Amino acid sequence: MDEIKGLVSVSIPFYNHEDFLSEAIESVLAQTYTQWELFLVDDGSNDRSTRIAREFVQRWPEKICYLEHPGHQNRGLTHTRNLGAKRSQGEYLAFLDSDDVWFPHKLEHQVAMMNAHPEAALVYGRSEYWYEWGGNKSEQKDHVPALAPGEMLYSPPALLATTYPFGTYGAPCPSSFLLRRKAFNSVGGFVGSFNPATYQLYEDIAFLTKVYINLPVFVSQRCSERYRCHPQSMWHSTKGTHYDELARRFYFRWLSEYLREHPITDPVTRRAIRRQTWMYSVPAPPFVTRLLRRIISRLSR
Repeated sequence: MDEIKGLVSVSIPFYNHEDFLSEAIESVLAQTYTQWELFLVDDGSNDRSTRIAREFVQRWPEKICYLEHPGHQNRGLTHTRNLGAKRSQGEYLAFLDSDDVWFPHKLEHQVAMMNAHPEAALVYGRSEYWYEWGGNKSEQKDHVPALAPGEMLYSPPALLATTYPFGTYGAPCPSSFLLRRKAFNSVGGFVGSFNPATYQLYEDIAFLTKVYINLPVFVSQRCSERYRCHPQSMWHSTKGTHYDELARRFYFRWLSEYLREHPITDPVTRRAIRRQTWMYSVPAPPFVTRLLRRIISRLSR
């Protein structure tokens, strides 16, 4: 399928997010950049999310399309994002998680960055960690965490060594990504082995790893979206748990396999990877690797 120049193909994967889905969709409809198409990709929801998505399609049939897996299956974020990308026609791809929202100038700003930096495969920026949504009272206040220094183009594999989980800078939220379709296809999209039958927690990190190793990335200073922090989110519900450590191990073992086919020669990046991966090459219990990580973190301060 030939891509349409300037078109942004937006995918919102959703699974049982009836409380948040409408707000996410409305934030796409409010974009100042109007050359977009939207795919609402149902990952097997069994709440009102499916009905909400279909109602938006009925209201905006020329802009919004509903997709689902065969048999209304639940296949996880990676397969659901990939399905939206596969069915789209845009020169650019963007992904908005169904509990997040974009600010109105998000696409306008990032498309301008892509035009200004034609060598960039991916552009991302900072996200507001949104704790006080819906009038919530929270011990943590809304804030915008720092990422790698912005307004810079990074050649591969520079960002891998300096960002989470190998460096001191954080990882961007998937809702911040804007990619060239050709770049997305060149790295094979999101990694399907991260799914509900295994571990999904590091699926975005696995995708970024492939991009960082192979393609240039532009980091923007601008905050263009809100990342909703709530107890039901995958990250918040598993942070610091036994599951979190097992998911981390799954990611590092996937990385070891990937690097066999895509070796890195940069010595700085190789050292950064070795510092984090060695403990996952042995069958140590999760509490042991968690303890080792804490010790290493204290010693490196």
